[in-house]
Amino acid sequence: MTAVLATANAAAAQELDRVVLRNGNIIDGEVLGLRRGDLEVDTDAMNIVLIDWDDIASVTSGVRFEVTDVTGGQYYGALRAGDSDGVLVVGAGADSVALPFEVVVEMRSLADGFLAKTKGYVDLGTNLARANRLRSVLFNGHFSYDGLIWEIDVDAESYFQSQTTVSEQAGTLEERTSRNSIGVAGRRFFDATWAATTAIEGEQNEELNLDRRVLLSLGVRYQIVRTQGIDVYAGASGVLNGERFVGEESTGSGEVNLSVGFDMFDVSDLDIYTEFKGYVSPSDGRYRVNVDARISWEIVDDFFIGFNGIERFDSSPGGDASGRDFQYGFTVGWSWG
Repeated sequence: MTAVLATANAAAAQELDRVVLRNGNIIDGEVLGLRRGDLEVDTDAMNIVLIDWDDIASVTSGVRFEVTDVTGGQYYGALRAGDSDGVLVVGAGADSVALPFEVVVEMRSLADGFLAKTKGYVDLGTNLARANRLRSVLFNGHFSYDGLIWEIDVDAESYFQSQTTVSEQAGTLEERTSRNSIGVAGRRFFDATWAATTAIEGEQNEELNLDRRVLLSLGVRYQIVRTQGIDVYAGASGVLNGERFVGEESTGSGEVNLSVGFDMFDVSDLDIYTEFKGYVSPSDGRYRVNVDARISWEIVDDFFIGFNGIERFDSSPGGDASGRDFQYGFTVGWSWG
């Protein structure tokens, strides 16, 4: 009976994926993928664990993966160990390719379902000041779906602030301001570096006297740098802008958009993200600038604290409104994926 159980256990182990660490330890389970410098493995003993890619000597899996390297090259097939530590062989036979670990950026299982291809976060911040009776609430959320060809992002942001002043002359006066935006963006990849982009965005901003703005865009995006710790990309697009300022008629215009994004996520448990968007109207020279920055630090099991910064500038705002709006604050949040 003991021999039969040992044989059954050995056969079951062979069906599992295997990760061998540089210190000699072996982890059997299901390799889920490599992203942002961490290999995700589902194990019976420890549930899902994240292993630093630099700590791994070899990976073996019978499941077909899409593997992307630092040059944007993509390879498909099962995974097996190379002739030496730190080499990943993708595919089998004459179609196989051996990749040094240092050039491997991402691995995605071709068998993944919808939820496994999603990621996102939710931030919430608030500020209460009794001395000047200031109250503010910030919500920021992000959802994305990463398919093999299509990627879809949904972003939403909402900010509300109120302040109560009391004086003998004016009595009690409450001032309120708010800013809200939502956007849906899609990218159709032709390879790992070039993609066609489209987006629809809506926003409202009382500080800028903006009653509403709707943007429709079509363009391209290029992945400048993609490593196990840094993403840098740039994009350009044509934009149709339909907007209305408080007390004014609705107007439409064409704009040119240039954007640059930077994401660094291999600094301890910190994630540092910044995106710059510039809009120029060729017809009248008006320009707008949007800057979004986010620093988050994971404290425990996908819960984090962070710092968010938002800058909005319009060279020609409506009426006598200020051309600049900004908000900086600390948040707490949760992420997945």
